[in-house]
Amino acid sequence: VYSGTTYKGILDQPDEIVADDRVLTTDYQLTAKTSDLGAILYDSTLTVDSVSYKVRSVRKIDDGSLCIVSLMKV
Repeated sequence: VYSGTTYKGILDQPDEIVADDRVLTTDYQLTAKTSDLGAILYDSTLTVDSVSYKVRSVRKIDDGSLCIVSLMKV
């Protein structure tokens, strides 16, 4: 849900090991249609499955019809 509207997307939670293999971190990425969420602004808040996230960045992928919204859990 963003700005009162519900959109469909795929939330990924890939883990990554950083700091000389000592810290496990999780990045949140939402893959959605660019026409739906491609213009979402940095630091905007959206909700996925009742959990709030802030937008870190948005980038188009493949032919530009899909985008990846990088998120940070609030």
